[in-house]
Amino acid sequence: MTRTSAESPFSPDEDKTLGALREDFCDDVLSQCCDQWRLRRGVVLRWARAWYLQQGINALPAALYVLPPLHGKG
Repeated sequence: MTRTSAESPFSPDEDKTLGALREDFCDDVLSQCCDQWRLRRGVVLRWARAWYLQQGINALPAALYVLPPLHGKG
């Protein structure tokens, strides 16, 4: 979906990167989930880290450098 500057979902004071992250997360994750769901903090942080790297942004926010351990048996 392409938006014009008049239709921008970002406020003038909002960081454009964080705004784009929010929009993509809502589109990619929240719109795909069923009515009841729960996402652990680690899931969201891993998604955000991948998003930053896919955008070519190597300067990650501090919270994305050290991720919580995975809970699987892998």
